[in-house]
Amino acid sequence: PDSRQIQFNSERFVPGHYRIYNYHQSHVKSSSFETIASPYEYVTVGEWKIDRNQNGKLNLAIDSIVWPGTNTNDVSPLFKTIPISRCSEPCRVGEVHQFQGDSCCWVCTPCNETSIVTGSAKQERCEPCSLGYWPTQNRTLCYKVKETSVELLSVIALVPISLSIIGNILTLYVVILFYQKRQTPIVKASGTELCFIMLGGIHLCYLMTFPIIMRPHIVTCIIQRLGIGLAFSMMYAALLTKTNRIARIFESTKKQSRLRQQYISPRSQVAICSCLIMVQLFLSLLWLAYEHPYVDMIAYERLVMLKCHTNKYSFLFSLSYNALL
Repeated sequence: PDSRQIQFNSERFVPGHYRIYNYHQSHVKSSSFETIASPYEYVTVGEWKIDRNQNGKLNLAIDSIVWPGTNTNDVSPLFKTIPISRCSEPCRVGEVHQFQGDSCCWVCTPCNETSIVTGSAKQERCEPCSLGYWPTQNRTLCYKVKETSVELLSVIALVPISLSIIGNILTLYVVILFYQKRQTPIVKASGTELCFIMLGGIHLCYLMTFPIIMRPHIVTCIIQRLGIGLAFSMMYAALLTKTNRIARIFESTKKQSRLRQQYISPRSQVAICSCLIMVQLFLSLLWLAYEHPYVDMIAYERLVMLKCHTNKYSFLFSLSYNALL
């Protein structure tokens, strides 16, 4: 029998009084110390009632509640861990909520590794970081990645720089030697002026190592476009002019012509060679006007490399004249 006292409030209603039951299977131990499962039954685990001051009070013995689960210590599948009562798990860092009609249920969709999560809880979206930026650890902001280029003191730069210095020293030595021996028959026969132009082109080729390895800048990009083609044209134009001069001299000897060959003087040879070089310079300037140089950024995840933007077809067009020479 229930020994509760029934009371009426001012509105002639009986205050609420509820008992909370837990329906589970209890266990008893036999004389042989074995655990035997008994039939399911309702066990009181708490109550809710209103006191005289019309205040509701809940008394709940949470430790006495048995939840469905797996317990290795008991025979029946009973466990005392409170189950999670929610429709969806919270999204991890870098994931956005995609709600399924109800504001309580959603699907977590991961963003790209280069994107951050922006917007409110119900209007989240993945927004990619700009080129040269990378998401922070919590995927809420983008920070600027340090721009890298070839370091002058690195091994990959010291090797070509060393070879360039050695080549420049040897070229300078040959220039000095040619200047000292410029009055000798061998140097005169080889064409002193054209040899100096050719050596100047070789010297410029070695010097082009430095603007290529240095940190990309608009100035170094312009020097690369002008210097590479100009250096090769100086060598090839001088070699072509010298070869043409010798060929014309031998051709006139075969024909036993009494007329003196024209444009074989040193001044004429320098003028012809300069005209051939100016063609390459004009093509390089035309390339600069058509395709303005600028520093390009190439992103490799968290690494941003700087390089001078060069169209491979335009570069081949510039060097095609040297191939023709």
